[in-house]
Amino acid sequence: MEYDIIEKVSDLAASDLLFGEKLRETARLLLQYFPFDQCLLYLEEGGALKLRAEANGQSAHAPQAYEKGKGLPWHACEAGAPVEAFKEPDAASWKGIDDRGLYGARHALAVPLKGSGRVYGVIYFKSAGRGRLSLVKRQMSRIAALQVVSLIRCSELASDHRRVYDELLEMQQKLVNSEKLLALGDMAATLAHEIRNPLLSIGAYAARLKRQLPPGSPGLEYLEQMSADIGRIENTMNGVIRFLKDNAVELKTEDLDSIADEALALFSDEFLAHNIKVERLRAAGMLPILADREQMKIAFDNLIANAIQSMENGGSLVVKTSSSGGFAVARLSDTGGGIDPRYLGYIFNPFFTTKKHGTGLGLPIASSIVMRHKGQLEAGNEGPGAVFTIKIPYAGARETASITPAG
Repeated sequence: MEYDIIEKVSDLAASDLLFGEKLRETARLLLQYFPFDQCLLYLEEGGALKLRAEANGQSAHAPQAYEKGKGLPWHACEAGAPVEAFKEPDAASWKGIDDRGLYGARHALAVPLKGSGRVYGVIYFKSAGRGRLSLVKRQMSRIAALQVVSLIRCSELASDHRRVYDELLEMQQKLVNSEKLLALGDMAATLAHEIRNPLLSIGAYAARLKRQLPPGSPGLEYLEQMSADIGRIENTMNGVIRFLKDNAVELKTEDLDSIADEALALFSDEFLAHNIKVERLRAAGMLPILADREQMKIAFDNLIANAIQSMENGGSLVVKTSSSGGFAVARLSDTGGGIDPRYLGYIFNPFFTTKKHGTGLGLPIASSIVMRHKGQLEAGNEGPGAVFTIKIPYAGARETASITPAG
């Protein structure tokens, strides 16, 4: 029967409960077994012991954290063994112990949670009555502490497993996207050869017929519609060709800030026409990247055009460049209503579009260009609109720049 507590804590470690619930249930089980009024579990975080679970709810005077070296919990951790303390009935304070968490208590036990040279935390028992633990109970407190350490390690390993699994899923999705791009390349190469030349001939014949028909002829309307549709197909084919065009990339050291500025300048008239306010936040210093300037401008052009299409009746576009780790970052956020969560996983698929007149190639082209620069293009929703983030590795070392609004 003495070892029931060990079995129960072991079962908790293997359960499907959340980590916080496991700690609270562990504190409750420990309090049932050991003769105290209160059980608290402190875990080491950032060099301090922080309260993470309690049983009996009498923690009005329990510190939420113990700084390193302070109180009975750290004394036990430094000793590497359980420390039991008592307060004499007539004593005004605890002799030799400076711990405000002992207010109202006369008997306390701090059991360190240690393993593999690491301090995980401490089990802290307190009682208003004065008692003394038997040798068996003291030994069991050590075993219980080992079980709690195992519980903590199991939770950490499970968290690490989930993180690695999520990273693998993300890598798998990137691989799938890359395979889609390769498949599109094979298909588009055939389309470009089989469609573009006949299309040019049809367009030329339509233009010749228009010149031969007299003004006001009923056939002119049909020819004009033909020409418009042919132009639309040509635009689509040109987009496919740009998407495939990866053999002309010339990488040079460029400033991501100035590339973003040039791209924005091209759309100044459209911003005015659609009543779109542009806010530009830039890095205080340069953001050097190895890039094909013209191709990166095409990536920005497609993202900006996508934002304008989502804000035809006005809105706000914020373009912010910054430094993050080893990356130069450009972040474009709009107020155009955002991306339907159902479609977030598809927006970089070639020819996928929810827009009436869209080709579904703008975002895939932008993603393809960023990928060729060994970067990442991420999409999401924030506030009233969508946000696209470009991350490109630095061309070389640079000092970290603070972000300040542009004048």
